[in-house]
Amino acid sequence: MKIAAYDDMIDLIAMANPERIIAYQPSKKTLQRVQELVLKKSGGILNAEEERELDYYIWLENLIGLAKARAHQLLLQVA
Repeated sequence: MKIAAYDDMIDLIAMANPERIIAYQPSKKTLQRVQELVLKKSGGILNAEEERELDYYIWLENLIGLAKARAHQLLLQVA
């Protein structure tokens, strides 16, 4: 299901500063936390709060990935 508000947010993020969005990388601290959560999940020791946290990181990664793709499109239109 496609949600218009989701697309609107992706556009807003991408148009704010396409070059910066494309260059964005999560911090080392964030990457370490996600890795920790993934390892706990694969070991079957992730609690409900950690599961929600991991789901949130995954949601954010999807959002940023789509914003990066949209930013690439915007830059190609300008070129």
